[in-house]
Parts: sequence; C-alpha cells; structure tokens
Amino acid sequence: MLRQAKADQAGKSPELSINDPASESASVADTRRTSTHIHRTQSGPRQSVHRAASTVGSVDDDYADAMTEGDASRMGGNHTHTNVGGNDDDDDYFEEASNRDGPAVTRDAFNITAQSAKLQLDTIAAVNAALIAETSKNPAATLSDGKVSQALATYDAAVRSLTGLMGDLLRISKDRDAYWQYRLDREIDMRRMWEESMAQVAKEQEILEERVDQAETKRKLAKRALREAVSKAPVTDNNRADGTEVIDEAIGTDGAAKSAPGAGIVRQQTALDQISDLSDSESDASDEFFDAVDAGEVEVSELPAEPSSPEVDGTAEPKEVVVSGTLDISSSFKGYENGVRTRLKMDADDRPKISLWGILKSMIGKDMTKMTLPVSFNEPTSLLYRAGEDMEYTDLLEQAADRSDSLERMLYVAAFAASEYASTIGRVAKPFNPLLGETFEYVRPDKNYRFFVEQVSHHPPIGAVWAEAPKWTYWGEASVKSKFYGKSFDVAQLGTWYLKLRPNAGGKEDLYTWNKVTSSVIGIITGNPVLDHYGPMEVTNHSTGEKCMVEFEPRGWKASSAFKIKGKVVDADGRVRYSLGGRWNSKFYARLTPGYEATVEDPGDSKAHDPNKAFLIWQAHERPQGIPFNLTPFVLTFNHLDDNLRAWIAPTDSRLRPDQRAMEDGEYDLAATEKNRLEEAQRARRRARETQGKEFTPAWFTQEVSEVTGEKYWKFNGKYWEQREKAGTGDASAWHGLEPIYQDVEH
Repeated sequence: MLRQAKADQAGKSPELSINDPASESASVADTRRTSTHIHRTQSGPRQSVHRAASTVGSVDDDYADAMTEGDASRMGGNHTHTNVGGNDDDDDYFEEASNRDGPAVTRDAFNITAQSAKLQLDTIAAVNAALIAETSKNPAATLSDGKVSQALATYDAAVRSLTGLMGDLLRISKDRDAYWQYRLDREIDMRRMWEESMAQVAKEQEILEERVDQAETKRKLAKRALREAVSKAPVTDNNRADGTEVIDEAIGTDGAAKSAPGAGIVRQQTALDQISDLSDSESDASDEFFDAVDAGEVEVSELPAEPSSPEVDGTAEPKEVVVSGTLDISSSFKGYENGVRTRLKMDADDRPKISLWGILKSMIGKDMTKMTLPVSFNEPTSLLYRAGEDMEYTDLLEQAADRSDSLERMLYVAAFAASEYASTIGRVAKPFNPLLGETFEYVRPDKNYRFFVEQVSHHPPIGAVWAEAPKWTYWGEASVKSKFYGKSFDVAQLGTWYLKLRPNAGGKEDLYTWNKVTSSVIGIITGNPVLDHYGPMEVTNHSTGEKCMVEFEPRGWKASSAFKIKGKVVDADGRVRYSLGGRWNSKFYARLTPGYEATVEDPGDSKAHDPNKAFLIWQAHERPQGIPFNLTPFVLTFNHLDDNLRAWIAPTDSRLRPDQRAMEDGEYDLAATEKNRLEEAQRARRRARETQGKEFTPAWFTQEVSEVTGEKYWKFNGKYWEQREKAGTGDASAWHGLEPIYQDVEH
C-alpha cells in the first residue's frame, strides 16, 4: 500500500517521501521558509523578518497578527529607520523600491506557498488512495497494522503542514492588502494635495492677471499722454515732420561751402519723441485701432447703403442670372400662428448646487461626450437647440444678399459665422444629449426661414442641420468631441458648415464654407466657470476665391483680452481688402485696408470707405437679466409648445422630450428619472437592432460627398415638410416608421 503511495508521489515531487514524515516536513518547511524570507526582505527593505516555519506546528495567530500590524504600520509611514545626516534621498529611494518590488515579491511568495499547499493536498489524496487500496486487499487490517499506522502518520504530517501553509497564505494576503491600502491612501493624499495646489495656482493666476491688466492699462495711458504731449509741442518751420531739425549755417561765402553735402546739422529726436514712436509689442496697429473703436475714440458708422443700379439698355451684355427668392416656405408657417413666447413658467433657477470641479476632477483626459453627469448640470435645452441658436442673426444673411460687392457680402457672412457664439455668455450648463432619431423644427414666419435638425448618429454624436430661406440655404453637421484637461473643459467642433447665398443683384450663387472654433470652459477649479472660444475660423467663398480669416483670441493674462476677435478679408489674389475686429459677445467691426494694414490717425472728416473709419457690421442683442438658466430671449422660444403646434410637429421633436420638459418646469427629480428611462430605452433599441443585424437609418437625411470640397455631408431629402403637411391635415400615417424614442421598449 505504501509502495503504491510512494510511486504515485514520485512523479509529482521526488523530494517528498511518504515513508519519511520528517523529511517531508522539512522539505515543505524549507519551501515556506524561503518564500517567507524573500517576501519579508524584499517587500520591506527597512525591516528583515526571518521565520522558521514548521509544518508540524499549528498556526501562530498572535505572531501573524503582530506581523500584519507591524507591516501595516511600516507601510503607513511609521518608519523605524534612522537616516544619518538628515538626508531624505535614501528614504525616497527605499520607498520607491518598496512600491516597485512589493507587488511582484508578494505575488511570488503567494504562488510558492499555494503550490506547497497543493502538494500537501496531493499527498493526502495519495495516502487516502493507498489506504483504500490496502483495505480492499486486506479487509481484516487494523489500525495497529504497521503499514496503516505509517500511512496515518504521513497523513497527520501532511495535515499539519497544510495548516501551516494556510496560515502563511493568510499572512501573505493580509500583507498584500496592507500594501495596496497604503498605496491607495497615498494616492488619495497626493490627489488631494494636487487639487489644493491647482486651486491655489488658479487663484494666484487670477490675481496676477488682474495686476497685469492694470499695469497694461496704465502703460497705454502713459503712452497716449506722451503722444499728446509731443503733438502739442511747438513746431518751427525748420522742423521736419519726423521730429528732426536741420540748421543751415554759412560756413563761408564761397559757393562750394554751401553746396557741400552734409553741411546741415541734424538734431536727434527727444526722449518724448522716441518713447511716443515705440510700437506696442503686444498688439499691432489693427488691435490699437479696434481698441480705440471700443473706447469710442474712432468714428463708427453703418456700411454705406448699396447704390441703386442704373437702367441697363438692351445693348448691355447680360449677366448670368440666378432668380432669387423663388423658394416658397409659407406652408411651414402653419402651427406658429400664436407667435413666440417671452418667458418660462418658473421665475428663477433653483437647481441643486453641486460643485462642477468635484464631479469633473475624476474625468481628466476623458471624452466627455461619453460621460453621464447629474441632471442638475443640465439646462432645459438640447444639443439640437444649440445648433438652432445659429439662426438668431439671420438678418446678416439677408443684408449680405442685398450687397452686389462680393467682398462686402463676405463681411456679413463672416459676421454671421462669428455671431453664433454671442448667446453662450454665462451658459456653462450642459444641454441634453439628443436621442438617436430625435428631431427639432423651428420656423419663423416673421423672418421668413425654417430650420430642421435630426440626430443621425449617437456614437459619435452627430446632428444634421438644414435651414433655408428665399435668399439663402444653410447646412452642416453639429458634431462635437469634448475632453476635460483639469483646468479647462474643451469642446471641439468637428463638422463643416455650408452656406449658399443668392444675391439680389443676380449672378452666380455664392457657396461659403467654414469650421467652427473650439469652445472651452475655464475657471472650473476656482468655482467661477466662464465660457470662452478660441482658434482660427476661415470662411471661404468657393465661387469667387475670396477668403476671410477670423482669429478668436483665447482669454489671456489680461481681463481686457476676453472675447476678442480679429481678422482680414482677402481677395482671390490674396491681397488684404478689409481688416476686421471686435468682440464675439458684442460687436463686429470692419474697415477698408486695401493691400496694407496701417496705424489710424485722427479720423477727421472721413468719407465712405475711409480706412480711418470703422463700420459696424453686427451688434449683439440685449441680454435681459433674471432669465432662468441664463437663457437668451431667442432660446426661450425653442421649447414652446401649444396645442396648435402640437398637431403639426413630428413625434420625435425635442419639444416632446419629457426629461427636458420636466427640467424646464423645475421638476428635477422627475427629469433625472425620465432621463434615465429614455437612455435605457435607447440602449434596448440598439441591442434589438444588433440582434437583428440592422443599422439605424436616418429618416430625413442621406450622406453624400460635396462636389466642391470633396467632404462628406448630410443632405436633407425635403420629405419632412411634406409629411408635416399630411400630419397637419389629420393623416395618421404621416409619421409612420419613425423611432418611438420617447416610449419604453416592449419586451
């Protein structure tokens, strides 16, 4: 029987002899002693613990507890190591070594001990099998039988060894838990220290920015005073315009002396002259000009009206004619007879106050479009509404169509592209993410345009936009990617925007394209979040080759640098024709600078197209105070829904979204519940499509490639307004086939 057990164990462990319990115990003890010694010395270099583990003894619980507490206190920072000379470098080195080697050594010790325990279990199994075999051969065998007693002794030794190994495994597990708890506590402390440091740095930066702005303002005032002093100084007839004076004195009576070159003595410029001539190193002449415009020191007027076109006789060469204003959108006005609303039901925004920094600090470096934030961070609008906010200043497009000069049309189109950001002041709240298939229509009979947007993709989120009026058509995709960088929360606009303009004067249509700039929420750490926009925007007229480059300057050290934009309009040959400037939250100016950019002097009696005169192209609407959620009067009109309009809009319209409506009414708990329900239903519909092998197909847009830019874009199929007409007349099948995005999925 024992020979059989020995034969079974020989293939597994040649060092283990079932006939020699002492040898077996010593072998396992050596293994455990080695593993424990390695773990103690390498995972904690400041303390070396040696333990001679016994396989025949029971677990020393007191010793294990003492070891665990000692290791935990060591890892928690109660070091007993004395650093001679006060040099902390060794401590840092040993701590780094412990942090680096601890997990690997613990893992090795755990694996070795676990293998030893498995070996003892195999021994017990082999002894048990040998006993069973012996009993079957010799049923009359008793416990006093030599073979049986030897097997029982081996069995007892294996059980004791296994008990000791289990104690070692428990100790190693506790050590590992203590190590990772130490690492976790240390990481929490480091993160807390980092957060406090970042907040302090941000506050100090704000103070420094204020001081720099004050110093810059004083410097500019001093420079202006010097210029005024120099300009008021008496000037003699012999003084040159540049401040130098030539004194001609007769050295002799001969003509040679008078005609000799260099006979004049040139007086050097005074200190006041030199200081007043210094150029501003932080802003060019164009910046100075538009700063003066903001200060009211430069004459500002409207761009001169378009002169009436003279009669063209029959002999004149005809233009290429494009009939303008033939699009009839009056059928879309149905449902909007009651006009727009001017206020919300609630008078104040009483959302629960939650620290934005407290939520976002765990999302540094991540794509925010995939993050779920508490509903109290939302405003009662959708990202589809944000796309609709582009329509607030469509009167600029009407003015552009009235201009016969393509360069002047470019001014108004560029102003339209820049005006889209004016409504974002004070709007740091997050709009609701649209559901896949969600739509929004917006029609203004008083302004003669209609707007439509559909969410055509969820990952990445893309909203396809199409707006049209008799004089223009505007389309593009609202596609964003957001990321939190710790100090700022950036939203990058990815889509290309198109505008087709039909001038009243005839001729070819103008096709413009541009990309929107990056939006950024700053001041998060200090608890004073502010929305900023920065980056280049290039508006291109593909019909004429003219371009407008507009630069949105990031908010810098100076508070006065906020909201600044500047740019220029160049013709097809790349020559500068207009300079632009202003602030994207208030006004947009232009001045004629054909081929150059010059410092502007006193405007005096400037005439039309005088480079010393600024022309006001756009001015933002007034923002009344006290509107909940910091919405603008224009945005207030979006979510309005009455019984008259309800009969015409699609069942996927954002106005029907329950969580958004609850948010507007101040029912925040209901908004959170409904938001979760809608998102879960959307996930269920996606899983159902995946199970069936189907993909979502937008109902109102198809993706095509632009013949001009070569880029993909979403083209409106025009069927929405046709189905809308049917729905308004009572056709129940008008909206058949649309996603039931506001309903629960039936199982």
